[in-house]
Amino acid sequence: MGKCQVCKKNESYIRFDRNPLCLDCYNEMMAKQLGVTATSYLEGVAIKDGQGKVHQFRLRKRLDPIGIIMDVEEETEGGYQFREYGELHGDQGDLLLRLLAKAENGMSEAYIEEGKFPNGQTYHLLPNDRLARRVEPSGEDRDIPVLVVNGKQYSWDEVGRMLMHYEGFQVQMEMVDL
Repeated sequence: MGKCQVCKKNESYIRFDRNPLCLDCYNEMMAKQLGVTATSYLEGVAIKDGQGKVHQFRLRKRLDPIGIIMDVEEETEGGYQFREYGELHGDQGDLLLRLLAKAENGMSEAYIEEGKFPNGQTYHLLPNDRLARRVEPSGEDRDIPVLVVNGKQYSWDEVGRMLMHYEGFQVQMEMVDL
């Protein structure tokens, strides 16, 4: 998106009134308009998944007229992302704790297990007979979604091959914010 139109040094993150702004300048402007003080936090955090692997996340907070939006995004392309919403005048420390708990909970279960056959061919299994995570647009064709599971993108073809182990079973899909 380019540089922020206000500070001219940070990368822009959001467009406001057609102007690209960095998150710091946007939040400062919103804080003045909304009469809210934004609490400062570290910009990054490390969280372990259920298998003990450490993931590095970027932490962002955005003040908005509808409330405070806080999210963590793994620094790896297409990795884990979690978001939590809070009241505009609510406890921002509590919002951060809820977000971190949501991320830890969301990373606690491995939904896909990858292995190799003796001939070297890779296979994927659903060890707990469930699949959960995030839908997002594909990098090549934004009209075709991919599933991001365990911090890794899977095409619908790959998911379909995993589901063939369950041929004859019923499938239930439900869209929720875990």
